Amino acid sequence: MMNRKEFYEYVKDNVKEYLPASYQDAEIKLQEVVKNNGVKLTGITIPKGEQRTVPTVYLDSLYQEYVKGKDVNSCVGDVADMRIEAQDKAEFIDMGVPDIFDYEKMKDKLQVRICDREWNEERLADKVVTEHGDFAAYYAVNLKENEDGIGSIPVTISLMNEWGVSAEQIQSDAMTADKNRGIVLMDMNEMVQSMIFGDEPENLLHEKMDMETIENPMFCLTNQSKINGASLLLQEDIRKQIGECLGSDYFVLPSSIHEVLILPDNGMFEVPALNQMVQEVNETQVEPQERLSDKVQFCDGKTAVLENAERREARLEKAKEAEATKEKAAEKGGIHGKLEKVKNEMKTKETSKIPKDKSRDLATVL
Repeated sequence: MMNRKEFYEYVKDNVKEYLPASYQDAEIKLQEVVKNNGVKLTGITIPKGEQRTVPTVYLDSLYQEYVKGKDVNSCVGDVADMRIEAQDKAEFIDMGVPDIFDYEKMKDKLQVRICDREWNEERLADKVVTEHGDFAAYYAVNLKENEDGIGSIPVTISLMNEWGVSAEQIQSDAMTADKNRGIVLMDMNEMVQSMIFGDEPENLLHEKMDMETIENPMFCLTNQSKINGASLLLQEDIRKQIGECLGSDYFVLPSSIHEVLILPDNGMFEVPALNQMVQEVNETQVEPQERLSDKVQFCDGKTAVLENAERREARLEKAKEAEATKEKAAEKGGIHGKLEKVKNEMKTKETSKIPKDKSRDLATVL
């Protein structure tokens, strides 16, 4: 059995045998690609003619199939099939490439993507990034966006310089474009049922809900396509609207890069337990490159201020301790003040009993 590197080289050396003649002059390359959360994948690029946009076919999952017993030549054939299937998408994206340096044509195609900054330092190095607490927002231009998926390119610092705009302008236009993609707040039970039966769940974003009538209230915030929808959390007016819907403060569970979960703060949830739950789900249920964060957030329903839930509790506890210390100091100061007052009163009383001719001597002693 070949090891991983040998498998990749075998695919590279033999894939042309499974491709049409139009690919026979292609300069085939293997490359390591850093994806979300530091996940590194090995891809193969096979250009066709002079096209500028060349799709990448990732080989990691195919290697796992090979290890499990799949014939290596069948794996090579699968790579060829995936490359041919990706050609239409590549040609579509290629059509938009000449306009990529025209910001006015690109700004409506912008999309916000968010990630945990601590997990993505290397990946974000050359990107346009804005900071949002525990999250870093970066940006993409969606050259293709339909029911079959998204074809996009990242907004790098060099591309921003070509556009001649600021990061703040890109952020503003990307958030507007995200709103135009549709904002959806769904009941989790209805969302699960929709996945089973195909019915579209009700969008509750404009509803005033009665939490007392909802058993185990939990909601999902995403966009209409349910792809890269977690970034809607960064928009203050959306957070405020959610608070109005719930009529309370709420916790935000960073479910994945595609959505976040909303839990009303009804006094039933402990932050350590929520953090542990998110960590366990991330480790067992979410693909590594689709994990958003392990850090549960808390949002004030009225002010829409979003902050790390654990740090918020620590801050409130520190403030509580400071207040208690202040009260003790005030109480101690108050008793001391009373004692001093009594002492002074007694001294005044004793002084008044002394004959006037002796008062000067007493004053000298005191």
